[in-house]
Amino acid sequence: MKIVFIQSAVGRAKKGKYPKTWIMEPLGIAVLSALTPKDVERVYMDDRLGEVDFSVRADLVVMPVECYTAARSYEIAAKFRAQGATVVLGGFHTTLNPDEAAEHADAIMIGDAETTWTEMLADFRAGSLKKRYVGKGGVICPMPDRSIYAGRSYGPLNLIETARGCSFSCEFCSITKFFNRCYTPRPIDDVIAEMKTLPKRIVFFVDDNLAMDVPRLKELCRKLKPLKKLWVAQLSIHTANDDELLTLMEESGCCGVLIGFESLNGEVLESMGKRVNVANADYARGVANLRKHHLSIYATFVFGYDQDTPETFERTFKFAMESKFFFAAFNHLVPFPGTDVHARFVREGRLLNDRWWLDPKVGFGDVVFRPKNFTPQELADKCQEYRLKFYTVGSILKRGLDFRANSHGFIKTLCYYYSNFLQGHDVVSRRGLHGGDGL
Repeated sequence: MKIVFIQSAVGRAKKGKYPKTWIMEPLGIAVLSALTPKDVERVYMDDRLGEVDFSVRADLVVMPVECYTAARSYEIAAKFRAQGATVVLGGFHTTLNPDEAAEHADAIMIGDAETTWTEMLADFRAGSLKKRYVGKGGVICPMPDRSIYAGRSYGPLNLIETARGCSFSCEFCSITKFFNRCYTPRPIDDVIAEMKTLPKRIVFFVDDNLAMDVPRLKELCRKLKPLKKLWVAQLSIHTANDDELLTLMEESGCCGVLIGFESLNGEVLESMGKRVNVANADYARGVANLRKHHLSIYATFVFGYDQDTPETFERTFKFAMESKFFFAAFNHLVPFPGTDVHARFVREGRLLNDRWWLDPKVGFGDVVFRPKNFTPQELADKCQEYRLKFYTVGSILKRGLDFRANSHGFIKTLCYYYSNFLQGHDVVSRRGLHGGDGL
């Protein structure tokens, strides 16, 4: 029996290479590989690296599907099915849009796939594959099989998971819907044991919010310290006012955090359900605390709510420059299927296309709903304008003079300049990528 695991891409650029900042280890595939019986032949292909080989004869083709990879995934699935392979789809998009995904697969896996993986394989071998497998949730798998990445380079960092889910209720977030606002932590000793096996010194904790349980994070930091690893993670803004936590993070090797600031407007934060930000609205104080502990900040912002105007962009850009953010993302609101904002836009008749993710005319960065104070094109153009503005040479050099965080030490300085110029390049290369191009 042969299984082909495929990580699909967000379409194909007509010219140039796939954006490097989008190519990271597909941790979910390594998890499923670890749970696959040893007598099963495993082949792994990464479509982002141009590696889909349709001449390979597979018994089973397995793909995780995200919203922006859906069109591409369905094309790949169709070609393998035409050759006689059985295709199983899973992932966020499949879970939140199961009826659509089922149209393009022999079976789908809803929710946490590892909880039903063994059952699905046994059914396939017995010739009794079900159409749907629904994960039980609340379980985090054993150590991933990273040997499946052999021969491929995914940059200077390893990915590791310490918990799943988030109990906040932001209306644009698919994470909340996928995990039904449940938070499932993994035993810290298991995390540390896996950390000791990682070959790279820099680690990215892929948890949706590493600080969902602050006492647990403090314990994790204490146990990380002896490992002398460097790490980055996604956190919510409430952590920025906990000096004990920030000290422990710094001492344990944390060098940067990704925080969803989302908006400087309290009404917008209320509209999107980002109440943790409303309760910690003194962003300047939080930023100062983080920088005091030499922590660089990747700040994300969302534009397109009814209170947003063209002036919102300039105000946000000014704040981003004054804060000396390592990275900043000027994102437009995206109504992912299954989210509350998608349901709201359907009720209000504001979607341009009910299945916009399959529309061949929609590229990455295009706005797919009707904003109040912009046309869709104006909002998309404003976001791109300020992305480009943030990554100009002048902006990079100005933010690089932050010796407290961005340029704190020789290695971090090199990392800052390399990654910022790379990010600036990718802002251009990923704009307009169309899902489904390139078979």
